[in-house]
This record gives sequence, structure tokens and C-alpha cells, in this order.
Amino acid sequence: MRTFAALRTGIFLTAAALAFAVQASAQSYHATIATEDGTPLPTSPQVIPSLSERLVQECVILNIFGNGSVQYVVNWRSRPYDPSTADACDVTIRLKGYRAMQVTLRNDSTVVLKRIGLHEGSTVSVTALNAPEPAKKAYGKGVAAMTDEKWSSAQKNFEKALAIDPDYAAAWSDLGQVLVEQSKPTEARAAWEKAVQADPKYIKPYVQLTRLALAEKRTQDAITIGSRAVAMNPLEFPELYFYYAVANFDLKHYDVAEANARRAIDVDSDHEIPRAHLLLATLLVAKGDRAGAMEHFKKYLEISPKAPDAKQVQRAITELEAK
Repeated sequence: MRTFAALRTGIFLTAAALAFAVQASAQSYHATIATEDGTPLPTSPQVIPSLSERLVQECVILNIFGNGSVQYVVNWRSRPYDPSTADACDVTIRLKGYRAMQVTLRNDSTVVLKRIGLHEGSTVSVTALNAPEPAKKAYGKGVAAMTDEKWSSAQKNFEKALAIDPDYAAAWSDLGQVLVEQSKPTEARAAWEKAVQADPKYIKPYVQLTRLALAEKRTQDAITIGSRAVAMNPLEFPELYFYYAVANFDLKHYDVAEANARRAIDVDSDHEIPRAHLLLATLLVAKGDRAGAMEHFKKYLEISPKAPDAKQVQRAITELEAK
């Protein structure tokens, strides 16, 4: 009975939304959804309107076109009329392989989706923006294949993009990633070095090279590579500061390690690098700062309550409290 009732409610809401859309079609607005690297959208994204305080949709999505254009109408009955926000539509956008985003659509605005994983953010490579359309198309197919963990297909498409544009830094970067997934670290390192050569200001390959150097116990190489990227002070790469902090910790450069662990935490607004708290807590224990250490141990458990080392961290907290 519940299933039938839910289905009936869904049909009613859909019909009501369509009726409203027809009535308000003359008041439609347009916004654009784009990827951060300028490649075509791999599939049509989900655009889910928010509900008002009265649980009424604030707007209705009429069409989502293949080029990322979104046509929508605002349900002016759902909120008090305000000329300055007459075109505002709060929505959640979901697309496989990209971060879900809660944004406000405005007429003629553009929403930029960010890939899951290492950030592109404000350091999108200029070479990606200037790449020829055939190269962008091949790169987009590679990204879609990589999202589906089809490593061989992704590799072929990235290589195709690079055959068209050998200076396509983002393609070199992602080619390196799929090579790592296929247990080819030497080839991956060569691809990431090509990315750095193609665009020295593109941060992502520095992060990838630093992480690989740490995994291969080449700590000094990790510091050398990481320092070049850290000097550019990127705001959207908490993992860079974390890896750089780990490398300095391994070489007992504790002040540098602490500064970069704190920097990782400061820029990690989405709490994607909880181990930065663990590293900082460990450094603070060594300095005798028990209160600070407990604060970051607890923050680590708050973010990662099911971490494999959660019990050991809880024991460390208990010991600090006992002292």
C-alpha cells in the first residue's frame, strides 16, 4: 500500500510540475553547466530543485540540453516575490565522476563541476582551455572511461588526445593516473613529468609526483617536487600540503611538517584529508602540547570514526587525558 501511495504521490507531483511549467513557460530562464577542464559533459546531469519551507519546489527544470544548457522556470508561489532574485533557483547537481554541488542557478550563469579526486579547481591548465576540440573530445571520453574504471579504454583516449595536442597537460596527468591503476608507476611518472613540462603552473601533476615519490620511499624527491608546488600556494589542494608535511616529518623537519599539516587542514574545507589531523596531533605530542594533540586526535576520529587505527588513536587520547 505504501508503494502504491508513494507512486500515486509521485505521479501527482510530476503532473503538477508539468502543469506549472506549461503555465510559466514564458518566464523561463537559462543557465549553463560546464566541466572544469572544458570537456563536453559525458552524460546529462541530474538537476534537482530544492524545496521551500512549505515543501514546494522552488523551480521546475524544463530541459537539460547536451551542451549543458539548462532551461528552468521559477515557482514564484513558493516564496515572496523579490525582483533581485526572480531568476534564482536553488538546486543540487549530480553527475557521475563529479562532485555533487548545491548551487543557485541564475539567468545566464555558468556552474562549473569539479571532478572527484585530485582537484582541478583554480589551477586548471591553460593547455586544457586552448586544446583543439578533437583533443578535448578524446580527453572527455578518457575521463568518462576512467570514471567507470575502464583503464585500457581511458589510456587509449588520453593517448589519442595527446597525439592531437602533445602539450595537453591535463591529458598527461590523467594518463599517468590510469597507468598507475595498471601497475605501471615508471610510465606514470614519465607522464606526470610531461604534464609539468607542458604547464609548469598546473598543480595536479606535482601532487601526483609527490605522492608517488612517498610511496616509493624517495622522500627527498617528494620534498623537491612538493616544494615547487607549495611555493605557488594553491588553495584547492590540501593533499599537496599533507604529502609535503609527511615527507618533511620523515626527514625530521618537524617545524616545516607542522606548518604544512596546519595548512592542509586550513584549506581542507570538505575534510577529505583527515590524516592531516593525525599527523599534526603526533607532532604536537612530540612538542608536549597535550591539549592541542588531543584536539586533533579527536577531530580525526570525528571525521573518520571507522578508521583502521581508530582504537589506537582512542588509546592515545586516553593516555593523554590520564597525564
